[in-house]
Parts: sequence; structure tokens; C-alpha cells
Amino acid sequence: MSDILPTPPEPRTLPFRRPADYYSAPLSEVRPIVHKGVPYGCGAASLLAIVLLFIGGALAGSGQGGALFATLFGTMAGEIRGMYAKDVTAAQKAAFDAEIKALQKNLDDGKVSISDLQPLLRSIRETSGDSSVTAKELDALTQAARNVNAAAHGQRP
Repeated sequence: MSDILPTPPEPRTLPFRRPADYYSAPLSEVRPIVHKGVPYGCGAASLLAIVLLFIGGALAGSGQGGALFATLFGTMAGEIRGMYAKDVTAAQKAAFDAEIKALQKNLDDGKVSISDLQPLLRSIRETSGDSSVTAKELDALTQAARNVNAAAHGQRP
């Protein structure tokens, strides 16, 4: 055997603490990364968010969230207006806008149920998937909105 003993490597000074050093240090040397109250604050915020979502779902399901849905459909209509293709006529745009305005009024008045909105929401999702709304697609959206408005007044679409 050799009489030469290896010397331990010299410690390198780094401008930061390596994760291995942090986790291998005794607890007396480790400073917490975040304040001890942070988990309680985040937990309270998440509970508040869950309660607000539950209340919002209850309002929407009972039909009292009409103003919220009216605002939602106003926003959707604005986004759809930005997707019109060149073949959409002014008359089609006006008919769609009129049906959306009537739908918003019916939603504000609480005349439309959530189940009545499902076909219109499905049409909007299918139509806006390619970020372009053709004249044929706009006619289908207008008809779907017209059907919801007719159901709100007790008429058969």
C-alpha cells in the first residue's frame, strides 16, 4: 500500500447555497424559505375561492345569475364579431346582434334556463374553433340564439 493519503477537496465558495448543502445542513442552520404564515394565508385564500365558486354555481343553477350570463354572451358576441369572414353580409351581422341583444335581455329577466343555453354554447364552440366565422356559420349561430329566445317566451323553436 501507498503511504500517500488523499487530501480532502478544498471547499469552493459559491455565491449561492446549493440545494444539497441546504438539505444536508442541521436544522439549527437552516432558515425557512417562506414565512411560517404563508401556508395559512394560501389555504384561507383557496377556501375562499372554493366558497365563491360554490355560491356562483348555486346562483347560476337557480337562474339568478342572469346578469353574469348576459355579460358573458356580450363578451362572446364581441369576440365573434372580430372573426367574421369576408362573405358575411351587413344584414347577417345585424340579425346576429339583434338576437344576442334579445338573449341578453332574456337572461337579465331570468327567462332563460341553463339547459336552454347548451345548444347555443355548443354552436359557438364549434364555430369559433378555427377563429373564422363564415356566413353559413353565422346563420347557424343566429338560428341557435333565435331558438333560445323563442324558448324563453314559451314558443316552440
